[in-house]
Amino acid sequence: MKAWPDSWLVCCGVLVCTSYASSTCVGNSCPEQHASAAAGGLLGSTAVSAASCEYKTYPAGGKLQPVMLDAPVVDIRWAGGKDDFDKYLFVLLRGADNYIGGHVWRNDQYGSGDWSDITQKLKDALPSDKQQAEDMLGVLDLHFHQRHPEKILFQGPGFYFWITTDFGQTFTAHLTPGDATLGFWMELKVHPNVPDWLLAKVKRKDCLQDLSSAACAHDLFVSQDFGSSWTNLTEKARGKVAAFWDFDWGASLTHTDPTKSFDDEVIFATIYEDASAMKGPYPGWDKDLHFVRSDDLWDSHHTKLVACGNQFEVVGQRVFLAMPSACPVAPDGSKRSVPTGADDRGAVTMYTSDDNAQTFKQACLPVKDLDLGYNLVRTHDGKGAFVIVDHDEIDPLASKAPMSTVYASGYDASMFTVSLPRNYRNQQIADFARVAGLPGIYMANQLDDAIFQDPATPHYYTNFKDHLQTKITFNGGSQWSELQKPATYQHSECNGCRDVPDAKCKLHLHGPTGWVDGPDSRPSFYSHANAPGVIMAAGNTGEFLDASADSTCTWLSRDGGLNWEDVADYAAIYEFGDHGSIILTARYQTEEPADSVAFSFDGGNCWNTIQLATALDVQNIRVEPQGASHVFLVHGAECRKTATRQACTFDPSHTSRSKGIMYVIDIKTIMGNDWKVCNPGSDYETWTPPGNGQCLLGQKISMQRRKPSASCFNDKAWARAGATYQACECQHEDFECDFGYERRGGSCQSIPGITSDDCGQILSGNYYVSESHLRLIHNDSCLDVDRVLTDSDGHGTCVGPNCPNTGKGRGALGKFFIFLLVVGLVTTVFVVWWLFAASDSMKAMAEELLSPVIGFVDSVIGWIRDKVSMLFGRQQSDAQEAYFQPLSGGEGLALDEEDARSPPLFPMR
Repeated sequence: MKAWPDSWLVCCGVLVCTSYASSTCVGNSCPEQHASAAAGGLLGSTAVSAASCEYKTYPAGGKLQPVMLDAPVVDIRWAGGKDDFDKYLFVLLRGADNYIGGHVWRNDQYGSGDWSDITQKLKDALPSDKQQAEDMLGVLDLHFHQRHPEKILFQGPGFYFWITTDFGQTFTAHLTPGDATLGFWMELKVHPNVPDWLLAKVKRKDCLQDLSSAACAHDLFVSQDFGSSWTNLTEKARGKVAAFWDFDWGASLTHTDPTKSFDDEVIFATIYEDASAMKGPYPGWDKDLHFVRSDDLWDSHHTKLVACGNQFEVVGQRVFLAMPSACPVAPDGSKRSVPTGADDRGAVTMYTSDDNAQTFKQACLPVKDLDLGYNLVRTHDGKGAFVIVDHDEIDPLASKAPMSTVYASGYDASMFTVSLPRNYRNQQIADFARVAGLPGIYMANQLDDAIFQDPATPHYYTNFKDHLQTKITFNGGSQWSELQKPATYQHSECNGCRDVPDAKCKLHLHGPTGWVDGPDSRPSFYSHANAPGVIMAAGNTGEFLDASADSTCTWLSRDGGLNWEDVADYAAIYEFGDHGSIILTARYQTEEPADSVAFSFDGGNCWNTIQLATALDVQNIRVEPQGASHVFLVHGAECRKTATRQACTFDPSHTSRSKGIMYVIDIKTIMGNDWKVCNPGSDYETWTPPGNGQCLLGQKISMQRRKPSASCFNDKAWARAGATYQACECQHEDFECDFGYERRGGSCQSIPGITSDDCGQILSGNYYVSESHLRLIHNDSCLDVDRVLTDSDGHGTCVGPNCPNTGKGRGALGKFFIFLLVVGLVTTVFVVWWLFAASDSMKAMAEELLSPVIGFVDSVIGWIRDKVSMLFGRQQSDAQEAYFQPLSGGEGLALDEEDARSPPLFPMR
């Protein structure tokens, strides 16, 4: 698991008991319960009976010895060539006072053999007269390009960083760009296509004197020799740029698509053009920041793309841009109407571009509330994103609730629809994540709506965490359902349904926010693209998610979340290796200390024990990022030694700081002759997720995976055969509610207060909402859309005989002009009759009959005037539907690269 506070230990039988008996199961009842679960189809057609398991203890004749470290591990990085991508390992330790930026340990034997602390090498590389304090000698992060992994930049917290060109054997020290500002304040980005090119945003030296000063601003530097020298782009702009705020390489937009490209020198950024406009390091949403593009590293003047553009993120070929709602200029340069109180309320509007930042459209979010911040989570294809918005609700109870609304984007990047309301969030992390490798499957935690509907709930209510329920979607967020509890349990302690009505008892799992719950922290639900279908998580059965230790068990699914079973009666941490054939587990640090770990090589049916010489509080289990290796690293901290914990080593009477402990677990070496490589023919099967004949996003996907019953290993060099795809005919499951509608009672119902007038794309006729209120889910490729939609292609384009010649359908604009045409014809006929055919008596009668509607006609004329002004004067209130307020440190637009599957290093930065 990437950078998890991991751990779990396995207890007798399905995991490993404190006695570590190798021939008994938990409660001596596992074989019967396992057989019952298998008979119910919960373990798959190839499940192995627990009675047939041969439990073994490793290593033979002893216990595994640890690597003792000065402090607990913060992160682990792998580097190497194409065929030895995991040969070199770098372990980053926690620094002084529990801050990040501690010592660095290195290994050049895939984790085996000796480890060395290379911090002294960093110190020796410094100029003799520029030695730094111990707390400035650590490393915050490592940066390198995959094409040249031997070149690594070690980013320190102080005034220096280090470069190696030989995987960390030797180093050269360099001052941070910006005349030695703190490395903790430096943000680095490696060019996607040119390995030696770097961008670095740094705070100026003025910030060392006064962080609140307006002069405390950012400069952007470029290096074209991997950090050996830097050019200050602020200075190079010759007065055209006063300071930088956000930035990225232009190639980030196109490097995943070989048919599109930018020149390597292109940079996107948000900048201050005038020093008098600068407002310090945390300016909030600022009208004086602008989104610009430079095509030549500021050799010439930049191009202002969007006035007031503050922050942006690149997802696939799409750009998400936030600008303050008080901005008087639209992205195309035309005048905008500014919502009343936009400045006072900190409102912000999101715009999107799907044409490489050439044009931007207002994001249409079907909501009236202001927003406080949001996260972006990539879709499986990497070309779209869910936007998770923290709204500023008017309702006093809802405004206090730690929740967001999840919005799904369509094929048009600006058109969003409600996917999941009341998504739980904590410390800027949302409980929402992809199931890796299985398109369209996501998991999330949601607050129960009952607490908001119950009039007895007081407005000062705070126990929201007591009302969390886990949901899963198999069709890209269009429909969500509960996780089904198992029919039988392997551990009786995991049955939390005894006192809960059966209809209300479901399975609930901890999500990404579980990492930041302090002493009650729990690992998040976890999956890996190289272990398709396998998900593990900590949680409980019951009506709601329960964080208490006596309620928490560990759960496993082999079919992408369709079915689940309990595999431990406590909270465990987990990791997958050998292309998914090995599951390694340990007891998590909030449980008891771990003096053993357990592994399974048959999909979690049978477990084996690895005994550890020194117990520890396990914080994490890691394997190299591809999940192909059979070498795992289990790390944590010394556990406190007591009369009942003799295997622990931490004695607070001797020291106030526990050391770090790490175990390198090479399953192949530990198993010896028990390790057998799989037969390419007989030991593999073709699997169609999620295993019930269901299509995923309009396709039946067939994947190769090792049979769970095969007692063999893939080995690191093994390559999975490519998946095959068979298109499915369109069903209602391939569609989601379109803009302005949400799913209620199985159908799409209009959202109160939201109309087509709330979206400029619809008003302009550039987007058509089907009369069925449906559209295709993002990346859904089902056949024969007209089986479900008869008036739309599912992507916002009208089809059929009733569409205007524009081809985009009769949106609000088309209907409006049809209305004008009808009114005009009726009026013309009436005027001709009045002037040439009507007698005086008929005119008098007409005046009497029409007098009640004179006021209405006058109001219609005024309405027509306003509509024409709005349509042709571009004075839409286009800032009222997507408000965003910056988070601390300017992280208002946060792209969640890993779906928070690991604890954040900077949760509040």
